[in-house]
Amino acid sequence: MADCQENNESLSGAIPTQNAVNTTLINNDTKGITSGVGAVTSAVFDVNKMTIALQDYNAINIVINEMLGYEFKWFRAVPQQRSKDVIFQEYTLSNVEQCPIDIKAVIPAGAIPDSKYTYDLMGLEYEVPFEIHIDKKYWESKAGFGTAPQKKDIVYFPMANKLYQVESSYLFRGFMEQETVWKINLRNYQPEASRREKDALRETIDIYSVSTEEIFGTAIDNDIKKLVDDTQFSPFNGTTQDKYKSFDVSLNTISEAINIYGTMVAQSFYNMISSLWYSAITYTVSDIISLVGDRSIIAWIMPRTISTINKEFNVASITAIASTLDPSTMYQYDASLYSQANYTVTLGSSILLSQIHIDDNVVISRPGALNFYAKIVAISINPLQYHCMINAFVLEDLTAITTNWDTQKGYKLMLKEPISILDGVNDFGEHVLSVNVYANQYIAISYGHTYADYDAYVVKMDEKLNDNEWYGFVINIGNSWKQYNVNVWKKHETDKNAKLQNVFYETLVLYPEEIAVDHYSINRSPSYLTNLRLFNETIEYEKQSNELLSYFSKDGDKLIIGDNGDQIMTMPFIVRQR
Repeated sequence: MADCQENNESLSGAIPTQNAVNTTLINNDTKGITSGVGAVTSAVFDVNKMTIALQDYNAINIVINEMLGYEFKWFRAVPQQRSKDVIFQEYTLSNVEQCPIDIKAVIPAGAIPDSKYTYDLMGLEYEVPFEIHIDKKYWESKAGFGTAPQKKDIVYFPMANKLYQVESSYLFRGFMEQETVWKINLRNYQPEASRREKDALRETIDIYSVSTEEIFGTAIDNDIKKLVDDTQFSPFNGTTQDKYKSFDVSLNTISEAINIYGTMVAQSFYNMISSLWYSAITYTVSDIISLVGDRSIIAWIMPRTISTINKEFNVASITAIASTLDPSTMYQYDASLYSQANYTVTLGSSILLSQIHIDDNVVISRPGALNFYAKIVAISINPLQYHCMINAFVLEDLTAITTNWDTQKGYKLMLKEPISILDGVNDFGEHVLSVNVYANQYIAISYGHTYADYDAYVVKMDEKLNDNEWYGFVINIGNSWKQYNVNVWKKHETDKNAKLQNVFYETLVLYPEEIAVDHYSINRSPSYLTNLRLFNETIEYEKQSNELLSYFSKDGDKLIIGDNGDQIMTMPFIVRQR
């Protein structure tokens, strides 16, 4: 075969200087184009022999980068050789260089990103995408031959006062398919565990930047606490390992849902009469309420009357006590309370001395509006009489109904303890914060020492609570606004959208007092109880219905006590199976 007469020199796009030969069109010696079409008759222009134009392009690129580039501080993240991952084909760890590289980068069209921010589930973000260009040779003159801008590099843009990091970069092939420019995408700086930064750099970044955690950290923590509050969601609730409360071993729960027009309010509840001990449930939390501290108590209760326990007796007479009782004439008496006895009750039914005891609470009622409660503080015999203490607020209410209430006929006496919603006791055994419901109609609130223990502030509901019907109670203790607030709700009879209706509302004067509660408890009573919650703030009227209908409270970060009446499991907790 005849020898080829064409130019047989090798061509390389990677090393364009190898192509720097004189042609009939371009004279490399004179840096100009020859006149005429040229000696080559097959073409007037050879695109493969553009070395001088390529060199000019590269030179102009560097000049533009230096003249029109914006200043950046570049901290290179250098991969650790020992962190090479052959499976994923990447380096998993990197060290950030201590000293930054002062480098210039071109922003396409000079369009510096807008200063607006966006916020999503991943946190705070600058306007994206933000792309910058750096000439390849210019980069190597600053960072070293063979280096490249790479993911995880930290970049500070002084003009915009923003801290970025490299999200991605690639080497762009420009004129004549030559590697000319690094195209780099930046995003806002995010601390990463896989990127180790020196202490000095870390401190500098902390000083001159504000993180998402600093701006939103508290709110995010609160939201997380609301969603995963351990008081409500602990897997040990209701077990022998329960860290928030302890139970009387005889207390049982009933697994039965409370459903109000399709809304699951609770899945189980406590049978409070099943407890053998007076304190059926004791909560481990202590509490200090300041002069401006507020509290709110929420609970669902169902009053019950148990015929075998709550026996009725006919009342023969009720007479006022004119003077202090003489303890020497008493069969039994409470040494701390007998002097406060104000009425004597004589029964018309036969009764054993063992059936009613000192400090028992009784309900005395007759058909109509007369319904009240009293506490037995002394017993005398021959004849058998029970000397009672009746709260001053109750007496005031009875007198308002009729002045001769005590001479009315047809009264019956029933032995019945109050429904205990919550009982807060201090170190001295004083009931400094407690809520009880007496005779299904009186709400007695003890707070501090002004209205403490048996001198509780009592408010009477318009109608008696029905046995075997669920009621939602919301009691606000507002030291900051110097008022009590009591609300009682029940299932709405007709409105399926509202679901609940308010059946009682009352606001009372409160004298602010700083108190310390050693522990809270719920006492034995003829009732069912569930969804007991104690909050460190009051609950507005508009929010009470939603809170009562919530199986779990959405304000878990404000909970002091959150008890959903979970099933009690007395089986031993097994840490590890063998």
